[in-house]
Amino acid sequence: MAERERGGFVDQVRIFLKAGKGGDGCASMRREKYIPYGGPNGGNGGEGGDIVLRASAGCNTLTELSFHPHVAAADGGNGKGKNLYGRDGGDTVVPVPPGTLVLKGGQVVADLKNEGDSFLAAKGGRGGRGNAMFKTHFNTAPMISEKGEPGEESTLDLELSLLADVGLAGFPNAGKSTLLSRISAARPRIAAYPFTTLNPNLGVVTHKYSGFVVADIPGLIEGAHEGKGLGDDFLRHILRTRLIIQLVDPQGFGGVTPEKSVKVIASELAEFSPELGARKRLLAVTKADLPEAAGAFAAIKKKYRKDEVFLISGVTGEGVSKLLDRVIELLPSLPAPELYKPEEKAPVLELKMDKGFRVENSGNNRWNVRGPRLKTLLAMTNFGQPDSLERLRRIFKGIGLDKALKKAGAAEGDIVSVEGWEFEWQEPPPVPAGRPGKFAYKYKHNVKLEARRKKKFRKK
Repeated sequence: MAERERGGFVDQVRIFLKAGKGGDGCASMRREKYIPYGGPNGGNGGEGGDIVLRASAGCNTLTELSFHPHVAAADGGNGKGKNLYGRDGGDTVVPVPPGTLVLKGGQVVADLKNEGDSFLAAKGGRGGRGNAMFKTHFNTAPMISEKGEPGEESTLDLELSLLADVGLAGFPNAGKSTLLSRISAARPRIAAYPFTTLNPNLGVVTHKYSGFVVADIPGLIEGAHEGKGLGDDFLRHILRTRLIIQLVDPQGFGGVTPEKSVKVIASELAEFSPELGARKRLLAVTKADLPEAAGAFAAIKKKYRKDEVFLISGVTGEGVSKLLDRVIELLPSLPAPELYKPEEKAPVLELKMDKGFRVENSGNNRWNVRGPRLKTLLAMTNFGQPDSLERLRRIFKGIGLDKALKKAGAAEGDIVSVEGWEFEWQEPPPVPAGRPGKFAYKYKHNVKLEARRKKKFRKK
């Protein structure tokens, strides 16, 4: 989706985000005089920076992001010896206008409609662990450290939907801009030819101590939802409105009578959004100072009896006050539409390693293995350390990858590609007969302990 611009007003843009990579962990040993067996003291790497979208009142359009659509966060620092941790990468906050919809793959994932609303757009990678974190009772001097986790990469579409209470809709030259300039301090460009307004305009209206925001949307024509005329480029800006005032030109437009124009505009709104088509509306026949206005007003009032119809003039002000009286009476009872409702997700317990993976036979003695966590695991493995390779082998065995490959028919010397990393398959060594390793160790330990006791008893 390319960004859309009309005279400097950008309301759609596609951005490319890359969060910061986590810092690498350190593998080092404590070396001090008179302190034998100092042990591991490698620190962890810092966390990679996140990318956060935040609604800011100082931002009105998406113009800045259209010029700089690529956003990257800082990487975390690497860990060091003496248990020194790497610094965290700072978060990158991207300001967007209030009313911005965030879409991923065509689906709305966030609605930043109020100032201060935030959305975590790309998560930074976690820092790799240093060898001090791998010290155990059985391995007191591990030379294992992790690389930093890569940061998330994401492509998002941003769409600006202006925050307004009332939307003005109608054919070109129906008098929308004239009415807006009459009831507010907004001064949109006005001329006697169609499509004068190329950008949506906002106006703050104060009437009888009540205030509300009105959005003037560029004129629609029949077939706008199919891209004709200005198309439905700006209809998203009235998605948040609670009330729609449909203005009707008593002279008609392009051979369409005033009575039919009401139906055409209503159809275009419904084609764009069924919820928008079902929204509360008021009909206002404009240009009351023209001879045709009275006849058009009577015909529309007779045909659309369920709707409230007003006769107004944006030039002379006739009927405008009556229309505004009805607007401030209706608005408190009309709910604000919700464009996005977050789904409630059940809490998920995080596991050290997800055992889910899939083994595929690619032919020519090659196998592909895919899994949700394998890619991260391999990206954080330091292949320059023999201990890290041994740890990776133990993880593969623990999640059942060895058994799955053997069951699938892998033979000695086959190439196994695990999330892009290639390994040569070797048959797992047979388990020795007798007790498992940990019990055998315990048994030998007891034998030695008994021998020491006997020796000590003989000395006495």
